[in-house]
Amino acid sequence: MAAASTELARAGFAGARMETIARLAGVKKQVIYYYYPSKVELARAVLEKSNDDAAGLWAMFPTSTLSEICHAAIDQSVESSEGVAHLVWEGQEYANEHSSDFPIGPSRAANLQKIVAVVKAEQSAGRLPTNIAADYFGLLIVLLTTAPAILPQVTDIIVGRNVQDPEFAQGWHALLDHVLEALHP
Repeated sequence: MAAASTELARAGFAGARMETIARLAGVKKQVIYYYYPSKVELARAVLEKSNDDAAGLWAMFPTSTLSEICHAAIDQSVESSEGVAHLVWEGQEYANEHSSDFPIGPSRAANLQKIVAVVKAEQSAGRLPTNIAADYFGLLIVLLTTAPAILPQVTDIIVGRNVQDPEFAQGWHALLDHVLEALHP
């Protein structure tokens, strides 16, 4: 699973090869096929594991503020470059009508919808305006917390810092705090 995660993060689904995964894992390709009948099944398992690896982030949603969740999500996107890479190739496959089918599993979909519930809770608590669509704002939060890791080259060009640089993380955290503070009714 670790070898598949690494290869999928490096090459994406279309570029990942079972031979390379087997070599990285130190096993014969047939061993992988014994457990996963296809590359699609293996990729689905990697996506589910990536979701499970983020369990700590998802678990904090019911009891945390949007600001706390944003900070944790930024840290996770920087620390889990493979997880972010998996979102990228999954998105490429999702948008490609000739790609493999990667339906988002119920637990992943439920986790992603948690951000909308947090936005609604922030609105109810008076920390966000109620005239902002909770679902669109939830999407914006996901994009804001993951975009620098998804587009590290753009981040480096515009900000002049690598996403792994602690000074970049401090600046990104501060920006999100300013945005959320500016939205207080």
